[in-house]
Amino acid sequence: MSAVMLSEWGGELSVDTVTQPEPGPNEVRIAVRACAITRTVENAIQGGLSDDPSLLPRIPGHEFAGVIDAVGTMVSSVAPGDRVLSYFYLTCGMCQACRQGNRNQCTDFDGWVGVNCDGAYAEYATIPAANAIPIPDECSFTAAALAADGLATPLHVCERANVTDSDTVLILGGAGRIGIHLSQLAASRGANVISADVNQTQLTHIDEMTGSAVETVDASRDDFADQVQHATSYTGGPTVIVDTVGDINTIKDAWDLLGMGGCLVTLTTHHDRSFAPPLKQFIYTETSLIGSRYATSDQVIRAAQMFADNRINHVVRDTVGLDEVPAIHAQLRAGETFGTTMLTPR
Repeated sequence: MSAVMLSEWGGELSVDTVTQPEPGPNEVRIAVRACAITRTVENAIQGGLSDDPSLLPRIPGHEFAGVIDAVGTMVSSVAPGDRVLSYFYLTCGMCQACRQGNRNQCTDFDGWVGVNCDGAYAEYATIPAANAIPIPDECSFTAAALAADGLATPLHVCERANVTDSDTVLILGGAGRIGIHLSQLAASRGANVISADVNQTQLTHIDEMTGSAVETVDASRDDFADQVQHATSYTGGPTVIVDTVGDINTIKDAWDLLGMGGCLVTLTTHHDRSFAPPLKQFIYTETSLIGSRYATSDQVIRAAQMFADNRINHVVRDTVGLDEVPAIHAQLRAGETFGTTMLTPR
């Protein structure tokens, strides 16, 4: 089969012919129909999740959907012909967090699809059967792939921050796949939503995808803080700020914009970067800084149903084949593209 291969963390991708994988015990093989090409995958390629050389060579790609075409022994939860999407995290299923339904908090964590096992930048991918989640008949493969992370993560964020109709939500990096779906989701929960990005192309994209439900602000302007304050004059600042970018200076600025009792949610990968406001600020303003770690299986299922019911629109900017994937990642690395490009390998 054809697949996109990574031979060195931080290295270049190549499209090669490799052996079609066979599912082992408790595994399934999926004929990939759609796989999102995203900054999360680019971060993994750069070694942001693991840089263990023993994991190479590796096929990246985790946000995907397709049809099961073979199952290994001891698999009874799904069968060939089932339409499924993939859960991103490789979890034990036995720890207290997993047994309580919080797989994203697994304490015997085994890594990530596309990092610790081969992913879906390929015609076929093999994953644990426990990671194969059936998708609604009304949900397309493209939407299901995005539900796996692009909407499930915003759903987890909204529930972590308890976003309601009393909130004003500011999203940093609003044109990305997380930002664009988070904007829609927060607005559907009744929140006043402000989406920030750094150039007119991205701001226009947000406007086109979200309409009047979301207000845009230009984060590159010197008066960015004034724009936000003007948009939140009745709350004294956003009550929820979601950082999808990971720039420490941006996070510091965002913290200063928070309204009384607000929270700053960070969900990106920070490597060794840190941010530590003085403790007295937490007390004086009752603000909070919280982390958001992927999503639960239940949230992934609900995200797919939201797309199936057309409660949220799935947003894809382009569709490409396997041969074009390395070039898309080069553009991501150079900051020349944003949002979701979808791989359709067959």
